[in-house]
Amino acid sequence: MVLTNLKSVAENNDVEIELEVIPNSKQFAILGFNPWTNALRIKVKEKALKGQANKGLVKELEKRLGCGVEIKSGEKSRRKKLPLKGAEKSLVLKFLKREKLPKN
Repeated sequence: MVLTNLKSVAENNDVEIELEVIPNSKQFAILGFNPWTNALRIKVKEKALKGQANKGLVKELEKRLGCGVEIKSGEKSRRKKLPLKGAEKSLVLKFLKREKLPKN
């Protein structure tokens, strides 16, 4: 499940998530946790061209989570680490449950 993917970063109490991004999809969607890659799989509408998918990912997550999001690592990769600025782990878990993730 997603629980193993969320990490609380001690120095500033932010939550960090690892993602596997699938660009050029029909719509934004959170697919669920992939135990093989130990990452949350997310589809974004934008193409992986000149950072468009990254911008779309950040914009959509900020809108849905209501907190600051930035890409810490993986700017040019499908695998990304994102700190969620000012987000509490419990609120992020509630959000993910609300998205009705499939059970793995």
